[in-house]
Amino acid sequence: MTNEELKQFKSAISITAVAQSLGVDVSHGKCRCFFPQRHTHGDRTPSVSISEERGTFRCWVCDDVRGDVISLVQIVKDCSFVEALGWLMAQYPFLVPPSARKEMDRLTERAQMTQGHAPVNARPVPEMVRPVEPEEPPLVSEDDRKKIILSFLKRLSPVDNTPAGKWLARRRIYKPVWDKMLLRTISNYEEVNNSLKADFGEEVLKYVGLFNDKGHLRYYKHPLIFPYLDPQRRAFYFQSRAIDNTVVPKELNLRGTVPYPYNMVALDQKPGWVYLCEGVVDTLTFLGQRINAVGIPGVRSFKVEWLNLFRNKNVVLCLDHDEAGRSGMEYIGNLFTQAGIHNVILGEGMENLPTAMKEGEDINDWFGGKK
Repeated sequence: MTNEELKQFKSAISITAVAQSLGVDVSHGKCRCFFPQRHTHGDRTPSVSISEERGTFRCWVCDDVRGDVISLVQIVKDCSFVEALGWLMAQYPFLVPPSARKEMDRLTERAQMTQGHAPVNARPVPEMVRPVEPEEPPLVSEDDRKKIILSFLKRLSPVDNTPAGKWLARRRIYKPVWDKMLLRTISNYEEVNNSLKADFGEEVLKYVGLFNDKGHLRYYKHPLIFPYLDPQRRAFYFQSRAIDNTVVPKELNLRGTVPYPYNMVALDQKPGWVYLCEGVVDTLTFLGQRINAVGIPGVRSFKVEWLNLFRNKNVVLCLDHDEAGRSGMEYIGNLFTQAGIHNVILGEGMENLPTAMKEGEDINDWFGGKK
């Protein structure tokens, strides 16, 4: 497996799903350290952060407890890099590139040896050390977490006649789409910040992911809010966007796992075409043209578990027209192909037409949006 193939293999795997399959209790992007004996009270308050978007984990106490999804398997199963990779290949064989299938068989055999299928003299895999203290209940239940997110969104303003609305209009995304997708903006930051704190308390809001470690609403520089609506038009997840082009990063996600693609309602299991975009803005651009589209925050955010959502669909891949986008379309296209889902790349075979996307453009650029 080449370095690029290994990078793509890792990026397709949900590190949260892997942690859970290894018996790690993950809640809101956090889990207890794998070495609780190093922590006061056995790491009763979880110290390990898991970034689903980056595919990494890190303990804020133990400097050596960090890394990617392979490192996670190595630590939990107490095995080598090769054994961890073999274990992941065995769990996700459909993600292994064809050129590495023979290597997969060899590594899978080695991985099985670490799972108790080895001769007597094989290296044993120790059980993960658990804290002796009884587990504390979460600060808020999952139902309450969802209610808090809904409460936050209800405090926001429609984008009509706001700087966020002007920002969208410059990109040729207009009111019918704003209303359809329930776009919102933070018009009065202090009011939203203070009312949330008064109703729920700072610690709960940090736990849910709405407040930062300093005790303030995270979205001061990212006032445009894109709710991820479920089929019942409820939103328990959202993405925020800066409207000042000097702000970096330009987007912030609510902490935790992206539950499904943006505009999930388009994945209705009915036969038809759907356009898969990189980002919410490109998805909204297509919706403004009455084109069925869904969006993902980036290549790394596409989860294998989502493949079933695309059943009965023909998929047009529309990631950004640059090297990273092309690599991503090839990679995601292979996932769809292996799952038996027909897919094509937007503009493939039409590169020489005057209307083709130029290097570095995204879908919104292509339709005439202005930065």
